[in-house]
Amino acid sequence: MTPSARYKRFLLVCIAILASGSAAAEPWAGSGDTQLRNDVQLLIDAGVMNIPMTSWPMAWGDIDNGLFEASSATLDDDVRVALERVRRRSQAEMDIDSPLITLSISGAGNPRYVRTFEDTPRTEGEARASLSWLGERFAVNLSATYVDDPFDGDKVRPDGTYVGAAVGNWMLSAGWMERWWGPGRDGSMILSNNARPFPSIGIQRNVSLAPNSKWFRWMGPWTLTSFMGLLDDERVVDNGLIWGFRTSFRPVRGLEIGISRAAQWCGAGRDCSLQAFLRVLNGNDNGGANVDIADEPGNQVGGFDVRWSLPNQIPVALYMQWIAEDTRRTGAQLHQWMEQVGVEFWGSFGAATHRTHFEIVNSAGRLGALGEGSQVPNSAYNNAIFQTGYRYKGRVIGHGMDGDGLSYSLGTTLVQPQGHTWNFSLRHIDINRLGDPDPRHSLSPTPQNLIDAQVSYNRITRYGRIYLGVGYAKLEDELTQTGDSDVSGFIRWSSQ
Repeated sequence: MTPSARYKRFLLVCIAILASGSAAAEPWAGSGDTQLRNDVQLLIDAGVMNIPMTSWPMAWGDIDNGLFEASSATLDDDVRVALERVRRRSQAEMDIDSPLITLSISGAGNPRYVRTFEDTPRTEGEARASLSWLGERFAVNLSATYVDDPFDGDKVRPDGTYVGAAVGNWMLSAGWMERWWGPGRDGSMILSNNARPFPSIGIQRNVSLAPNSKWFRWMGPWTLTSFMGLLDDERVVDNGLIWGFRTSFRPVRGLEIGISRAAQWCGAGRDCSLQAFLRVLNGNDNGGANVDIADEPGNQVGGFDVRWSLPNQIPVALYMQWIAEDTRRTGAQLHQWMEQVGVEFWGSFGAATHRTHFEIVNSAGRLGALGEGSQVPNSAYNNAIFQTGYRYKGRVIGHGMDGDGLSYSLGTTLVQPQGHTWNFSLRHIDINRLGDPDPRHSLSPTPQNLIDAQVSYNRITRYGRIYLGVGYAKLEDELTQTGDSDVSGFIRWSSQ
């Protein structure tokens, strides 16, 4: 039996075990929900809750625990309304033994070129049916999406399907779950929802309780998540595995620190042994430096992120994410850094609340201990062994603009008291701006400039949820000096 066949069988066995397991469980709040993210972040920044929230999906158990002692008696109106919305949502999502069927259908013209945290349609036509059920012992979400004229050829997709169970304060999962790691709103340098989710098994902390040990009490509330996924698309190295690990913690109120790693390894013709994975864990995967070239196990990226909300209730937060390729031959292995910095501020806009951000991202690998040196073209998200790179189904797993990009983005999320949400965004992206033409790049082998603007509106009605948007994109090719512009739009209806 091949390594990929063994892994697929193992994934199916895990699903069967979890579906018949005897442990307690809680479901997850998935990535892409801008209204929920805005509300929970507002509660954390106001001091109502103190939980990590830069790792998605988030455990509803952690959100519910954070709400347990929250009081609305002394809160400002906008914070109090957000607290009430999150409480209602938490109660609905954690309703025991109530199967829920959700239907949705969407149509889009010129779907968005580079995706952000917002869950916009991926293709021109999609129809989805989901069945979710939460029991006292496990959680199940079965989802099937039919896609018209898909980019990657998959007309029927299991995206969003998972089963989960909890053992103590840990949740186990198996399925196709979208993940977003980091404080960025326009993108994540290491793991975003830009690419479709791949099948994986995972583990995640359920409630981010602070350690009792005097040695680790300084960490404050902390969470940890890890997964092993299968890259089952068409690749130079077929059926490779991808491992991810992230922990984030809040040593003081207002400050959250995250540490992330991801590694590609195994696959057709590659070493899939435990010894090879231990070399990945130990960081011994730089051929010619700390391991023989013949024994090099794979390709890693890793780094850290920080989000700091200013003290004294100043409604401003600063954040950054530094993620590096492991390509250094001597000294520290994290060497070619991709950089993201951002600032966000929030407040009231009439009866609504807004959260506005400005974000700068450089996805070209930059040399130096912390990226203070020169840039290295065609290195980010690429690898000499796994030549398809850090990509899945034709899209990069990290930031949506892929490597060698430079992005400036401005965006606002506006949430009305009823929960209706507006999203505004404006971006300028220099795509693949460095080095020789790179056919591995998921957007363009040559340099291009993109100006992208979009407005979307999400409203709950008595007939279901209506989500619609309109946008404009202007794309210019630097080599040919030719350009094109498109108006885009989408509409989605869902029963919940």
